[in-house]
Amino acid sequence: MNPYRILLALSTSRYSERLISKSIDEAQQQLSKERGVQLDVLYIIEDAELNRISNQVGQDGFLGASVQKDVLEALGAAHHRTALAHISSVRKQAEAAGIDVQVTEANGHFSKAVIAHAEQRQCDVILLVRDDRPFISRLLFGSEADKIARLAKKEGLGRVVIEEQD
Repeated sequence: MNPYRILLALSTSRYSERLISKSIDEAQQQLSKERGVQLDVLYIIEDAELNRISNQVGQDGFLGASVQKDVLEALGAAHHRTALAHISSVRKQAEAAGIDVQVTEANGHFSKAVIAHAEQRQCDVILLVRDDRPFISRLLFGSEADKIARLAKKEGLGRVVIEEQD
C-alpha cells in the first residue's frame, strides 16, 4: 500500500511557520494508521520572480550592469540560504516526530511545479502558502495558490490547504 503523501510546497517567496506545523500535525495524525506517511518538501526557485526583480532593478535602479548582476546573484543566494534553513527546520521537526521526509528542489513556475510534483507523487494533500498580496490584487490578477487548488480539484489530486504568509 502506498504511503499517505503530504506535499509541502515552499518557494523563494512563500514560507509560513504555521504551515510547517500543519504539515507535521497532518503527518502525525496519519502515523497512527497502518498506511505510513511520506512528507514531500518541494522547494521551488521561482525564476520568473527573480527575473521580475531583475527587470525592475534594471529599469528603476541606478546600478551599473555588473553591479546589478552581482546584487541579483547575492539576492538569489540569500533566498536560497533562507530556504535551506527552512527546509532544515522542517526536516528536524519531522524526523523528531518519526516522519520520513523527502526534499526536492525545482526551478520554474510555482503552480506548474506544484501540480507536476503532486501528479507524479500522487499526493493526498498539498500544503502551500498564499502570496502576501492584497485581496483586490488576487481577485483581479489571480492567485497561484487558488490556481493550484482549482487544478488539483479538477485533476483529482487531493485536498489543498492554503495558509496565509506569517
